[in-house]
Amino acid sequence: MSDVEVSVIIPTYNGVNKINVLLNALLKQTYTKFELVVVVDGSTDGTIAVLDDYRNKFAAYKVIVQPNKGRAVVRNRGVKESSGDLLIFYDDDMEPMHDSVSRHISFHDNYQGILGGNQIEERDVKKTDIQNYKATRNEIWMKKYSIGLTRLDYSNLFFTAANCSIKRKTFFALNGFDERLSDAEDYDFAYRAMQEGVEVFFDKSNQAFHHDPITAKSYIQRLRQYSQAHAILEKFYPERRMFKRKCFFLKKFVYSSLALRFWVILIDRGFLKGLPESARFKLYDLIIQALAIEYPNRGL
Repeated sequence: MSDVEVSVIIPTYNGVNKINVLLNALLKQTYTKFELVVVVDGSTDGTIAVLDDYRNKFAAYKVIVQPNKGRAVVRNRGVKESSGDLLIFYDDDMEPMHDSVSRHISFHDNYQGILGGNQIEERDVKKTDIQNYKATRNEIWMKKYSIGLTRLDYSNLFFTAANCSIKRKTFFALNGFDERLSDAEDYDFAYRAMQEGVEVFFDKSNQAFHHDPITAKSYIQRLRQYSQAHAILEKFYPERRMFKRKCFFLKKFVYSSLALRFWVILIDRGFLKGLPESARFKLYDLIIQALAIEYPNRGL
């Protein structure tokens, strides 16, 4: 492929402490003749200064600065500013493996559709307990997918723009990401693609490490935002509404008892680490479910 046939698009917001990891990983790719487009979405830190250090290190390099408008808008802007026939997206806290770009290219040389790659979260003794909890849960969830490609359908659809690719003509045929959405815009994009007959694939072998310095509080807030985004999607598209399970009295009592800021503080200060890991992580499951889903309006 020529230099302008592939565009790698990076949205970033206050990424001064993380985007250099992504950029260095992109410099180490087995395929590097891509155009790199970074869109700075109203950052107030030193992101632009970090980006300036990389201006002469890529085959083609653009930095676009705009007021903060959110992920959907910034990704669409990146596409408009790009030249490639193939669009590859990474988030600014990702670290793609050396063959990730090549895997995206190879997929589109052989298949029609959209490709989502694998977000890897590693356990590490240097990480907090909640970070290792999230990594463990992600690993368990991913076990249901085989190495290599999985064709997704409505029953198992998940899609993240943190590591994905799509042909330019398909992106514009789908009208890009919905700029009305502040979250879940990538899931909505994949859903609309399937409605239009565009196949969506997941490649477990196309790996990018996700460096996510969460706390229990920030993780619950993130899940609340995602849930709110899906509620907005249901208003836009009532036909997508999913059956919501009933929460019986005993379970509701348990969730009510755990939907307290007290538990979040215990997690983030490490006061529960004396419990066996299996029991501790199960308790985290319940606390997070309680505060993110069952009682999302309680204070954190």
